[in-house]
Amino acid sequence: MNGYGNMNGASTSAQGAGVVGSGMNGLDGTSGVQVPIGPTNQPRVLVRNITDKETTFHLSGVELGYANSVRRVMMADVPTIAIDQVSFFQNTSPVPDEMLAHRLGMVPLISRNVMRGLRYTRDCDCDEGCYYCMVQLRLKVAFSGTDRKSLNVTSDMLEVIPSPRQPPPPNPYGQNPDLSEDDRLIIENRDPEMGVPVGKGDPSVPPILLAKIAKKQEIDLVCKAYKGIGKHHAKWSPLSAVGFEYDPYNKLRHTTYWYEVDEKAEWPLSSNAAFEQPPDPSQPFDYNAVPSTFYMNPEAVGSIPVRTIVEQGLDILVENLANVVLAVQKETGGDEDDEEDGGGGMVDPTMGMNGDGYGMNGQSDPYREGGGGGSWGGGGAPNGAPSWAGGGSGMSPLRR
Repeated sequence: MNGYGNMNGASTSAQGAGVVGSGMNGLDGTSGVQVPIGPTNQPRVLVRNITDKETTFHLSGVELGYANSVRRVMMADVPTIAIDQVSFFQNTSPVPDEMLAHRLGMVPLISRNVMRGLRYTRDCDCDEGCYYCMVQLRLKVAFSGTDRKSLNVTSDMLEVIPSPRQPPPPNPYGQNPDLSEDDRLIIENRDPEMGVPVGKGDPSVPPILLAKIAKKQEIDLVCKAYKGIGKHHAKWSPLSAVGFEYDPYNKLRHTTYWYEVDEKAEWPLSSNAAFEQPPDPSQPFDYNAVPSTFYMNPEAVGSIPVRTIVEQGLDILVENLANVVLAVQKETGGDEDDEEDGGGGMVDPTMGMNGDGYGMNGQSDPYREGGGGGSWGGGGAPNGAPSWAGGGSGMSPLRR
């Protein structure tokens, strides 16, 4: 997180920099909020609070489009698993099959480490799902009738059952020769609770009501849960919502408030206003002003810890941008032109300015060949590859 914040809590100091407040523009005398800043043009993150289900952080040093991309990628591109197919053997409840299947699909399932512990069905060579691309659950409930009039069928009654093509037992003499390297990695990274409904066994988490059945009614079905992303269906989204705000005082006038009597009373300021200076009515409107700090509040459904969602979202965004850069270079022949000119590819526009640029005065260029790691945490990639494509110690494990 560039040294100015981490997902364990708010940072209170920054190397080589003083501490300022109010959205990096000064210290708010009323709130006394302290925000670290450093002498860099790179993105800055300040984490205000974090739990397994929710976090609030500030993102500065980026444009509005990039900040919105972070919000969208967390909701739509971080993979989870969700029920996608339901086979009914018996359903005499008042809930139709289609409605019950839809409700089952929206039940959040534990998806920790699904990035490495399960493959997409499109990448699997099986016919109808197997251990390496699917999780199977069964719901079998019958109500024989007691002193109660009905029985609540909830998500806690879903049980994970073995999927076809289970992995072979461990080989005491070494690695199993029948397993491919990809299958072996999936077995090693598979979370033992993968596919279990979120909150099952936790009395503090109320289960999700699926149906109600009366005496002599029964539900018997098998569900197949697959890996997917929220871009294809909302049931795969790891987040229920992402609070996103900038310019809480509306100094940029990007928003027009509708009100009846008093605008300030009907549109109170959010808590994020404590981190910015209030507008000065005597100052003229700045038509060139742009948003500088974005306030995000992701709320997870519980399938993946919110810290993992943010980190994986940033990894996916960087990887997608890197693929765009490589595709443009391939189409335009940028690599050949750089080699003829004696350059090393793309460079930072501040290169050579006051010693802060990449590749100058001992600083590493993240796009140059080999050497000490680039500013993105790479350790230097061989054969002229970008540092984020190499195996540096700070490299994201998703792209190693």
